[in-house]
Amino acid sequence: MIACLYGRTCAAFVEPVARELCTAAEKLGGEIVPLTVERALEERARRPPESSGVRRVYVLPFDVPARLPAEAPDTPAALVRWLFPEAEVVNSFDAHEICWDKPALAERWLQRGVPVPDGLLTSSIEEATAFVEQHEWAILKASRSCGGHGHYVVTAAADGLVAEAHGQRYELELVPSGAPQQIRDRQLRYPAPFYLQRLVNDVGVRNRMKPGQLLRAHLVEGQIVFWIEPYRPHYRCPSDWIVTPSLGARYRFLFSVGEEARKVAMRAADVIGLRFGVIDVVRTSNEGVYVLAAYSDGHHMMIDREFKHLPEFRDAFDFDHFIAEALLAEPAPLTRPSPSEPAAARVEIKGREGRFGPAATPRKLGKPPQGPRRRQPPDAVHGRRRRGR
Repeated sequence: MIACLYGRTCAAFVEPVARELCTAAEKLGGEIVPLTVERALEERARRPPESSGVRRVYVLPFDVPARLPAEAPDTPAALVRWLFPEAEVVNSFDAHEICWDKPALAERWLQRGVPVPDGLLTSSIEEATAFVEQHEWAILKASRSCGGHGHYVVTAAADGLVAEAHGQRYELELVPSGAPQQIRDRQLRYPAPFYLQRLVNDVGVRNRMKPGQLLRAHLVEGQIVFWIEPYRPHYRCPSDWIVTPSLGARYRFLFSVGEEARKVAMRAADVIGLRFGVIDVVRTSNEGVYVLAAYSDGHHMMIDREFKHLPEFRDAFDFDHFIAEALLAEPAPLTRPSPSEPAAARVEIKGREGRFGPAATPRKLGKPPQGPRRRQPPDAVHGRRRRGR
């Protein structure tokens, strides 16, 4: 049996995807059974786990139940292994966790030579401010999030840093760790640590600054099955440079993206052992391709499938059909080696952090921009000065 595992607390937004996977399997002549973690615990109490008949588990978001049997582990990965000791878990928890932890993901890619934009993880207010001033535009990111939530576009103004999100502009005050994040009277107090990434931008007609082209590769069994492009028809303010449909952007399907983007996306997925998921890359006319993020279905998050509502949607873009087909395939897909890093390769950050990489040899992420970048006034968007903000 193949189980699609999720939690009752997440059912409102997870069950539609679970149904899509089950329907796709039925059309293929197979079966995927929807199963909540809570139901799996009840069944395990009645019979030994070896008799469940579950040979593969596809994981969607769930919370570890508050009430567990005394012998049950209380972490997501260990709980699933305890419930289904003989089943193959898809995606692996190692791959899902590294996708969820953005600084660790960037560090992993950097160590393996995958091109990523310059980034910084630090608790130093001075270092964070200097990073923004150096790059003119940066994105202040929540370390663990998806869909652009908790992200701010940051730049330097005459009287300090400013941050923008959801079309709202704030005076940004970076504060030491331990303080709560707070918004009051157009002032954003943001506590350390600070995870910043250079905004990869391009220069269009009339020297108008615009974000690089964002491309999303959908992978099944480590192979790209199709591409989509998140985009905005217009960029009215800096916060629009966070191009994600959850914040108002749109999707369109692409039939060709070029060999460089394909190779970079495949390499990024291979480094983290991502079998089923998406890789986001960005490219510009003068800098080439960078990798921005990776997402997978799992207990923390779920891949956005809003593109299914587009009029242009066809079977060739049916992500859940491709997943179901791979899950039903025999023999079972080969498992990649665990992408976990050796202990010596990890970078433990204490106190005053440096750029990604060993603290003794700080270094920037990714390749430097090619050619000069035109400096934009802090309020300039698309070549015009914004007023009254």
